[in-house]
Formats: sequence, structure tokens, C-alpha cells
Amino acid sequence: MIIDNATSSPIIVTEYDNVTMKCQARGRPIPYIAWFRRGDDGKDPNNHTRLENQILANNTDGLFHIINVNRYQNGHYECRASNGVNDHVVSKDIELRILCK
Repeated sequence: MIIDNATSSPIIVTEYDNVTMKCQARGRPIPYIAWFRRGDDGKDPNNHTRLENQILANNTDGLFHIINVNRYQNGHYECRASNGVNDHVVSKDIELRILCK
């Protein structure tokens, strides 16, 4: 079960600041939290492929840190919690909005 008050959405930060997103879940055994970037056009303005659908972080504390965030990291992130019991996965969407200077 995702504990919904860990991080409220949207998170609004200024470009080049640091940001920490937190997702907490309860369960036995203790669930692992995996962070993903949700779908977008798949490319940044320099035509580099984004890391969509790849695990950005996988841990039990549910923290995902972005240091020196930039405008191309704007968008939706998803945390997925699973403890391996019955292949049950719960998730939460968090929107990250970057204010450009």
C-alpha cells in the first residue's frame, strides 16, 4: 500500500535546484520502490533518447534525488512499490514542474 502523503504533486522547483521525491509504501516483507519517468515524446531537444521506462532508482527508502535539475527533467514520474507477494504492484504519479530562470 502506498502512503499517499509522502510527496504531494505537483512538485515545483527552480531550474538548477536539487529535488527529492519520496514515495512510501507499507507491506510485509518491506516493499522495494522503483522510480520511472512516465511517457513523453521520447527525445530531448538535442535529439537524445530519454531514459523512459528504465528504472531510475530502486530502494526501500523510496527516495529519488535529482541534483541540479534542468528543464528537460520536467514531467511525470511514477513510483511503483512491490514486495514480491502475488506479483502485486501499487503505483503513484508525481508531476515535476521546473521553473526556468
